[in-house]
Amino acid sequence: MLLKSAAKAIIRRKSDGKYLILTSSEWEEVPERSQQPDLPGGLIEPGETIVEGLQRELVEEIGLDIAPEQLQLVYASTYVDEPEQTSITFLLYFAELDDPEITLSWEHESFAWMTAEEVLTLDIREPYPTIFAHYHKVGLLE
Repeated sequence: MLLKSAAKAIIRRKSDGKYLILTSSEWEEVPERSQQPDLPGGLIEPGETIVEGLQRELVEEIGLDIAPEQLQLVYASTYVDEPEQTSITFLLYFAELDDPEITLSWEHESFAWMTAEEVLTLDIREPYPTIFAHYHKVGLLE
């Protein structure tokens, strides 16, 4: 069985409390993720720690170099992708930043800063709706 790790980040802008939501580019190899809401982050490469991999992904995808101490782990789960026979550990981090300047890579075609109410209404793949609803309930997504 293969083992993989992935990390994503919820980024909140301090000035207005809005959250960064990306829109994926068109991906022929993964059509169900094409032009869908997304968070920055991705797969961790061999030899990287989770935080190093997330930092690399954030620089690559949105042009932000976020210090490890600014990243707070807020969610973790592990599941098995049966058809692929792969165990995937998924970690979600939270960061609150001043007014970050976003520079998108080819992986995303656009981004928006959204209120918590807007985030909660997104048609986005699991586990995000469940996570967002829980964090809204406990005050992290406000």
